[in-house]
Parts: sequence; structure tokens; C-alpha cells
Amino acid sequence: MKQYLSTGIKEVLKVYPELAPILADYDINCYKCNGNCLFKDIFEEHNLSMKQEMEIKARIAKIIPVTG
Repeated sequence: MKQYLSTGIKEVLKVYPELAPILADYDINCYKCNGNCLFKDIFEEHNLSMKQEMEIKARIAKIIPVTG
């Protein structure tokens, strides 16, 4: 996931569209927003609790492969 943190969320969603429902589960609707936020902004701008952030990162990690 780290390799995408500075990538626009729209670009990440083009590669991994299955992330959209995960984000929607946390009322993060970047997939239908007109903004151009970075992927890392979903954690910084959406006031997630620590528990929610850990949950969403775990779910995302199941979709986006980890690179060394």
C-alpha cells in the first residue's frame, strides 16, 4: 500500500476499483468525488478513529499487494 500513498486516489481506484466499496463502508466517497486527493488523504482528511484506520488498512492490504 505504501507505494500508492502519494498517488491520486482516482488513479488508485482505476487500478483497484474494488476499493470503492471498502471506502464507502467508512463514508469515504472518493470514488464519486471531483477532487484530486492523494491516497494518503483518506487517512488524514476523513477523521477516522484509530480502530477504523486499522480496519480499513487491513482490508486494503488484502487487495493491494505489498511490495518490498
